[in-house]
Amino acid sequence: MGKKFWIAFPVTFVLLYVLEFVYHALILSGFYNTHTSGFLPMDVSQSRMWAMPIGFLIWAFIWTYFFHRFATKKDVANGIKHGLSYMVFLFVPTSFINYSVLEITGYCYLWWTIGAIVEGAIIGAVMGVIMAEKPEVAAPAAPAAPPAP
Repeated sequence: MGKKFWIAFPVTFVLLYVLEFVYHALILSGFYNTHTSGFLPMDVSQSRMWAMPIGFLIWAFIWTYFFHRFATKKDVANGIKHGLSYMVFLFVPTSFINYSVLEITGYCYLWWTIGAIVEGAIIGAVMGVIMAEKPEVAAPAAPAAPPAP
């Protein structure tokens, strides 16, 4: 894991944390305020907030590692593809699993999945920019040998 990985990893962590905050604390806050029955009481939730940055740190590391290790070409387009597929593989199945055991509406999972896919595209694009490989420059061709006499 080279320099680009160690730059992309903390950037992914910060971007993931910020996008999650914007999406959940700002955009979906009205939904959460009207649908409180499926969530922990606020005081309990606040007492467990220490676990959130740890989870985001692990998540960012794994996400960055997968792109670093398995992307055949590292560029913005593949970063977006990687981000989208990572979030779809992560969120769609877990949404169905969580829907079966939590008291949260399918509407909530739908918005979580949409948000995750958008976040995946954004973070993937940034990862692609940071880890972009320099295009290989062909060496100049050697001058042709003069014809033999």
